[in-house]
Amino acid sequence: MRRLLVILTALLLSGLAFLGATFVLPQPQAQAHAFVIGSDPVDGSTINTAPSVVRIYFNSAISPISIARVYAVGTGTLADVGAAPSFVSPSSSRELDILLMPPASLPQGSYEVRWTAVSDADGHTTFGLIGFNLVVSSTGLSGTPLLGPSTSNDLEDIRALIITSILSTAWEWLASAALVLWIGILGVERFLLTGSEDIAVLVARIKRQTYSLQWLCLGTVFVGELVSLILRSNRLSQQISSTSFDFTTLSQLIINTNYGRIGLIRIGLIVIAMGLLYWTGQKQAQKPALEPPRPPSRTSSQRITLDLRTNNTGSLLKERLETAPSPPASRAAQRYLSIWLLLAGLIVLTQSLSSEAAQVLQPHISAIVLDWLDRAAEGIWFGGVAYLGYIVLPFLPRVELEHRAETVALLLRRFVPYLLVGVGIVLLSSLFSAEASISNGQQLLNDPYGRTLLVQLVLLTLTLLLSLYALFALRSRFTHQALFLPVVNAELPARRTRQSALDRTWRHFKRALNVQTWLAAGILLCASLLSFYAPPIVFPNTTYSNPPAATQTTPTVTTQTKQVAGLSLALQVLPGRVGQSNTVTLAISDSKGAPVTNARVTLSVNMQIMDMGIANKTINGGHPTYSATFDKSESFTMAGLWVIHVAIQRPGQPLVQTSFQVNLTS
Repeated sequence: MRRLLVILTALLLSGLAFLGATFVLPQPQAQAHAFVIGSDPVDGSTINTAPSVVRIYFNSAISPISIARVYAVGTGTLADVGAAPSFVSPSSSRELDILLMPPASLPQGSYEVRWTAVSDADGHTTFGLIGFNLVVSSTGLSGTPLLGPSTSNDLEDIRALIITSILSTAWEWLASAALVLWIGILGVERFLLTGSEDIAVLVARIKRQTYSLQWLCLGTVFVGELVSLILRSNRLSQQISSTSFDFTTLSQLIINTNYGRIGLIRIGLIVIAMGLLYWTGQKQAQKPALEPPRPPSRTSSQRITLDLRTNNTGSLLKERLETAPSPPASRAAQRYLSIWLLLAGLIVLTQSLSSEAAQVLQPHISAIVLDWLDRAAEGIWFGGVAYLGYIVLPFLPRVELEHRAETVALLLRRFVPYLLVGVGIVLLSSLFSAEASISNGQQLLNDPYGRTLLVQLVLLTLTLLLSLYALFALRSRFTHQALFLPVVNAELPARRTRQSALDRTWRHFKRALNVQTWLAAGILLCASLLSFYAPPIVFPNTTYSNPPAATQTTPTVTTQTKQVAGLSLALQVLPGRVGQSNTVTLAISDSKGAPVTNARVTLSVNMQIMDMGIANKTINGGHPTYSATFDKSESFTMAGLWVIHVAIQRPGQPLVQTSFQVNLTS
């Protein structure tokens, strides 16, 4: 009755959480990390009046350690025009503001906003670039710029699988697999390996192996938490100051983010669990080992035969193995297991509070509950299968299988309802996650998050089918063979035939459990990759426009183009007037139309009809355009025809030279 109550409660909670996440509350879009979904000024826009504040809007709460700087572009170097450090808006934890210098002191031209954000919930670092023009563009290139926040996030670099991100994902996978296995050990020992002296003896035989395995699981989870903190701090340090590691950044990540604070609580819970494991291990070492029961005699086999003729096989199995009282020592062990399960539940809860579910609707309680149930169910399903397949069942040698077949059949019979609970919860949460994170089917193929989710769903389907086959087809066959084996006399050839069939079913069942374990490891690896990639960004449904600067008259700019040595060159001079500083912009593309960004360009400017002195500027690659500003005192000092000599040097390529003529008016 108690077991049925647990099953019904778990299914009811998962169903209510799913219904609440899907119908009762507004349908959220799963978020992870902190990505820019808007800015003021809009990325790529041209504005007429200089702003006093630049505002950046994110899809989730950001930490106060997030920073942004505004730079003026077009002077050859980046000039910071911020009047004070950036700060998170007091009115919204999803907004980052930067105060600028007095608007009257901001010259016309292009500006870049370089931002680095740290998600308050999961501690991940994101970064990107926002650009806008004040009246005119410093590059002066023609064409309509791409507007809106879709270009504000540097997704290619954020999602790049570099050494740091690979190590972070690998450790997260190891820690999650260890936690799942630990939950599986606790669940199996607390709810399945109880109820009879025969099972208690089996537990005693594997206890030493289980004790070491629990230490390995908790140690892996503990180290994984520390490594995760260090690697995320390292990622932030590289982006902010280009250093590999900084204790100041680590302390800021811990103190100034919910992820860091909850992470400390999680580490504390793990330490408590390790201390309790050490204490119980010391007490267990002082107790004498239980003696294994003697194999059933021929007389007992005859009694089983009589029972089988008069009773149902399921009732017989339950009566023979569940009526025996539990040893007093096992009751104390059950209390410790309950405490460990409580600690494991709290550890999983802290993980749910640091997951993407905690970032939806601030907070989306039903989504957090569903995420917590999902992680616990993975321990029941994946961890329980791994524990049975690699620890419990291998401790039964083939010579003992005949005498302990009924015990094994009872364990598998008990495992069926708990497995069904785990399967149901995992399927519900997977359905909700896919529905909340993928807005259209194309993302399953075009987005790395979608592709990983698709692989995870395929692995989950295979694991489900294999689990159902193992626990309904193979288990039923094994139970039937185990109960009817004693009916046949040991000296008859038919008994040897049944023993062979029982052994064959046993091998198939263990192989099915082992394959499920490896599939579960693949599912957990996909989960770690999903956490790294983050779901596709959902941008506000806003139509942006690029209004012309109507309040001021902008000069007419002529773009000169040339084809030289397989390169396409486009040159402009802004504003193209005498008595002002002029910016020369050169765009280079190869024969395929791809921009050339790795060249070293030298610009030499002099007047054609008289020697006014040659002014030289050298620009190194790194941007789609090469621009240099000549002060009004060094070049373009009088009206007339000016010659701009261009020298282009690319790595491993011959020097390319050409000239452009520009006619300046006063």
